[in-house]
Amino acid sequence: MKILGSLIFTVVELLIVAIRCFVTHAFNYNRNVQSLRTHLSEELSDTKTRVLHSEDNVGMRLASVNVIIEEANRVFEDEDEVKKRCLMEKYFS
Repeated sequence: MKILGSLIFTVVELLIVAIRCFVTHAFNYNRNVQSLRTHLSEELSDTKTRVLHSEDNVGMRLASVNVIIEEANRVFEDEDEVKKRCLMEKYFS
């Protein structure tokens, strides 16, 4: 009986660790995406506006900002696919 109790305790403990890891990852993912959206909308857009008005290295800075914005937009476009892969849509939508 002690062996069965120990086995059940170990299985439950492993399940709790796995579930906690999955939930933590899901919440971190949502927080990171929201942080990226905030960064993109506020800071990078402001930087792009300032660069348009500056006279030195405008082309280089603007190209850099546009690359970052395009990469971030690709992340948002692929977000639904990522959610499906991670099973997050099933559990957190």
